[in-house]
Amino acid sequence: MDKVRNLQEKARALHELLARYAKVDDDAEMVLGFMSSLFEEIEQGKVVPPVEDRYLWYFANTEGPLFKYADLLHVFSQYSRALEGWEM
Repeated sequence: MDKVRNLQEKARALHELLARYAKVDDDAEMVLGFMSSLFEEIEQGKVVPPVEDRYLWYFANTEGPLFKYADLLHVFSQYSRALEGWEM
């Protein structure tokens, strides 16, 4: 699988899970809003890894608002690795 398709797959999984949390969590809804245009660009194939992850803090920092969701962190880490070009 090439890097763009891998990123698209990981972004879809993150988008789906983040959207589920956004229904019950205001922080998740806010982050989903921030990331929506990036998700669209990824889906259209306009984002080619490696790209710096601008939203890392929201998920990976212990002070970040979404750090409390282990399943979301796991899916985000897979997405982030694909975005930054660390996996194929």
